[in-house]
This record gives sequence, structure tokens and C-alpha cells, in this order.
Amino acid sequence: MESMNTEKNLLIAVALSVLVYGLWFVFIQKKYAPIPKVPASQTQEQASSPTPSASPLPQTPSLPVKNYPPINIDFGKAKLSVNPAGAGVISWKYQEPLGLVELVENPNPGFLAAFPNLKFAQDTKAPTPTFEARRSDGLIIKKELIPAASDKKVPEIQITLTNSSNQMIQTGAWSLSVGPGLGTVATEQKENHKVWRALGLRYGGHGLNGKLDAFKPGNHQGPFQWVGIDNRYFLTALLPKNGEFSISSLMPPEILLTAPNLILNPKASHVWTIPFYIGPKGYTRLSRYHLGLERSISFGFFAQIGHLILEILEKIYLVTGNWGWSIILLTIGLQILVFPLTLKSLKAQVAMRKLQPEITKIQKKYASEPAKMNAEMMDLYKKNGANPLGGCLPMLIQAPVFIALYTTLRNAWELHASGWIFWIKDLSAKDPYYILPIIMGALMFAQNKLNPPPGDPAQAQIMTWMPVIFTIMFLNFPAGLVLYWLTNSLVNAVIQLGLKKYYKY
Repeated sequence: MESMNTEKNLLIAVALSVLVYGLWFVFIQKKYAPIPKVPASQTQEQASSPTPSASPLPQTPSLPVKNYPPINIDFGKAKLSVNPAGAGVISWKYQEPLGLVELVENPNPGFLAAFPNLKFAQDTKAPTPTFEARRSDGLIIKKELIPAASDKKVPEIQITLTNSSNQMIQTGAWSLSVGPGLGTVATEQKENHKVWRALGLRYGGHGLNGKLDAFKPGNHQGPFQWVGIDNRYFLTALLPKNGEFSISSLMPPEILLTAPNLILNPKASHVWTIPFYIGPKGYTRLSRYHLGLERSISFGFFAQIGHLILEILEKIYLVTGNWGWSIILLTIGLQILVFPLTLKSLKAQVAMRKLQPEITKIQKKYASEPAKMNAEMMDLYKKNGANPLGGCLPMLIQAPVFIALYTTLRNAWELHASGWIFWIKDLSAKDPYYILPIIMGALMFAQNKLNPPPGDPAQAQIMTWMPVIFTIMFLNFPAGLVLYWLTNSLVNAVIQLGLKKYYKY
């Protein structure tokens, strides 16, 4: 190991630390077959191939959105405003823990809009929100929003085209859309446009094995279990039957389901029923539908660990009723599991401290012979059972947990707006007063003083700077993650206090 001056060691260590954790931060912020038989659609139709006797499609002038007052309705936990032009939902306000959040980012044409050139009227006698429009050639379009039958089902939109005339009618190709964009909570507005995605889950088993495609603008060949738009905390998804629609996407993210032109015989009807979901991306909530919607939640590279962490946290939460205390108890449990490694790490640090005089002699003796120096030092480690990397084991073991916990706290809806104590009102957001990161940094500094002092002066300075680096990095991290690391440092400090007298360092 070639000797270097203190300043060079320090600069390299700080640069590498910032680079490694910078890459972690960037990486974990990224978004990340046999085909099942689909039952045939149940329709009441008498369709045939196009014939010369069918009526041509009428040309209806476009209707401006602003000309019509919206129709306000309640739909489950959401409050909707429907624009009569196309019966598109121009406001979808979802009741979340901190109040109502607007999910419609752009009201033109609005969510679930179709036939935007027609003016729809609400059927106030219908048991569910229903809107109807009549085209000049006698085609009647009915759009019905059907609430979920249970908490394990998603709602549906049913579109029925009926030929009320005495001659065949061409329906014309038409589209059902969601987007462009998707709204979010106030704390996420700054980043919202950066994390928007248009995406779809291909068939592949029970909703978990299919490939999740991030869509670029254009047409997309399925079959897909669902297609939609999401951001960090919300998802809007459509689940059309295979083969009923062609699928395309636009930018900003917008999904279009386009139905082909049909020829309807007199008095005939055709019905499309499309299940859909518009709401938060809670992993537990979405999993109960068994539709693969939970795949929209990004748990990063260590997804399985993230799932496990969330499941454990939820079980602890059932006892504590507080996500902050749940994180603390989870951290203590993890520390108990890795205690053997912590003990081994401490022993390695003590051993390296005792060998430091011998290491210094070898470095001076073979300063001009790096290969010989390394060989002598390896022989020294072997004879004394020392491992220069032994002190890193707990950190290496905890790295996947750290990354998985980061993505869990940052992306799981369950932790959104969940407080701990006093000023910490949202564990998924940063500490508004930076109190936790500062306490964490101070505790890390104190913990370093409890460790066996490094024999290498350069390493000693690195350890002095690490709390500063970590504090700066953690300033904008979720408060729950800072709470985890703070608790981790506190438990380690207690352990080291208990072992310091025993090992006499």
C-alpha cells in the first residue's frame, strides 16, 4: 500500500464519497409471453362490413370547453367536474390525508373524454353518473361511470353506441383518453413534470411477471393488462379488453384507446366496458385488485427488499399506530440482526489499531518497492488474523437496506403525510427545519470519537469529514430515512459505549 500525503488522501476520499452517494441518489430516483385468454365482450350489436348504403359520418363542429358550465358529481372518495363537451372529467379531486388533491393537470380534453365534438347531457334519473349525446345522423352515445362493486374491484366506464335511425350508420373511429399529465400533492409539484410516465404492463402471469413498458410517443402493440399515466404518488390506468382498441401515447404523457369504425344496423348497439383506476399508488391498496397495478410503484433495484421492508413496517404500524416509531423499531431490529457483524467490525478496527506501528514500519522500509510492501503487509494481516476491510462489513450489509428503505419512504403512498412527533408531519418529505439531519450529523461525529482511533492520520481526517458529508446529503432526504440513520447511529453508539471498556481502546 503506497504511502500518500494527508491532503491527497482526504481529497480523494471526499470525492469518492460524494461520487458514490451521488450515484446512489441518481440511480434510485429513476423510474424504473403466454397470453391469457380474454373473454369475448358481451354486447348487443348487429354489425356488418361497410356497405355503400351506410350513412356517411356527420361533420360536427368542435365545441369549445369554456362554453359549457361543468357538471359536478361525487364518485367514491373523489369529487368530479364533467365538461359536457365529450363528457370529459376536467376536475378529479381526490381526498388525501392533507386535503383534496387535483389529479387533472390539463382539463382539455379531460380524463375519460370521448367524442369531444358532441355535447353530453347528464341523465339525472340513472343510478350511476350517466351522460348522453346524440349525433345528427341518429347515433346515440351513452357514457356511464360505474363505481367499484367492492374494495377489491376497480370502477368501470361503459360506452354504448346505439343506432336510433332506420338506416345503417358508421360510428367512425373514436378515442378514449386520459391525460395529458397527472396532478399530485403540493409538496411534489416542483418535480411532478420530471417524473410523469406513460406506461403499460404486458401480460405475463398474475400481473407480476409481465414486462412494464415505459412508453415513448407513438403506437404500442399489446396485449397489455393495463396502460396509463403515473407520477410519484398517483396512477391513472385503463384496462381495455384485448383487441378492442389500438393503443397510442402522446407527449406530455397522454394515453389514447382508439376503437375502429363500425357499421351499426338500424336499432343495433355496441357496448365497450373498460375498467379503470384513478387514485394513489398505495402498494397494499393496489395489490388487492390482483391486476398488476402495484407494478407502477418503483422500489428500485432492491425491489424485493423494499416490499419486505414495507410489509414489516405495516405489521409494526398495526401495533404502534405511528410510522415514525415503526421505523425506529425496524432499525433496532435490524441492528440486532447485524450485531455479530458490528462486533466483528469493531474487533477488526481494534486489531488494525494495534498493528499500525508495524504497518508504518513496513511502509517506510519498502516505500520504493510497492509490490514488496503489499506482500509484507498482507503477510502481517494473515499472521495476526486482521482484515483491513473488516470494519466495512456492517456498512456493506446495510447498503441494500438503505437504498431499499430510501425508495420505500420516497415512493410508498402509505407513508405520505404520516407524521412522527412535533414538527415531523410527513416522513416521506424532508425535515422542514433540518433538525433531524443536524442531530444525525452531530451523533455521527460523536460516534466516530467512540471508535478505536485510526492509526493513519489521513483516515482519521476522512472519518472527521464523513459526518459533514452525510449531513449535507441528508438535508433533502425523506425525514423517515434520516430518522432511520439517526436511530442506527444512536444504537451503534450505545453498543460501542458498552464494548469500549471491554476492548480497552
